[in-house]
Amino acid sequence: MSLFSRTSKVTEVQRAADEAAEFERLGHRALAGVTPIGETRWRSQVKVAGRVKAMRVQPWAEKIASLELTLADDTGGLTVVFLGRRTLGGLQLGSHLVVEGMVSEVRHQLALINPAYQLLPLRVQLPH
Repeated sequence: MSLFSRTSKVTEVQRAADEAAEFERLGHRALAGVTPIGETRWRSQVKVAGRVKAMRVQPWAEKIASLELTLADDTGGLTVVFLGRRTLGGLQLGSHLVVEGMVSEVRHQLALINPAYQLLPLRVQLPH
């Protein structure tokens, strides 16, 4: 193995480590100002963080698919609806997610509809 290829691999490994560290820092910053899910109230603007506990594609209105998630933290759960979406890239059961939007009601449950969202690295600890 030549010196150049070893140096190139070391540089690549360092770059990957730097990117992972930056992603984690962004995740910690995203948690600033979050409200516990159990404290959310109807018609309030909130930023909440939690773990995706359930995912399903539901019809909405007339033939519009929507991705519905149950997002939960230690204080409760909240329905999150993405209208016109069947998937969100990188999102799966157990993902850590921060969402921000207006709390409304869907099927007699508090919900956020089409919120701004950010996926978090799993190693970022969610607030309690």
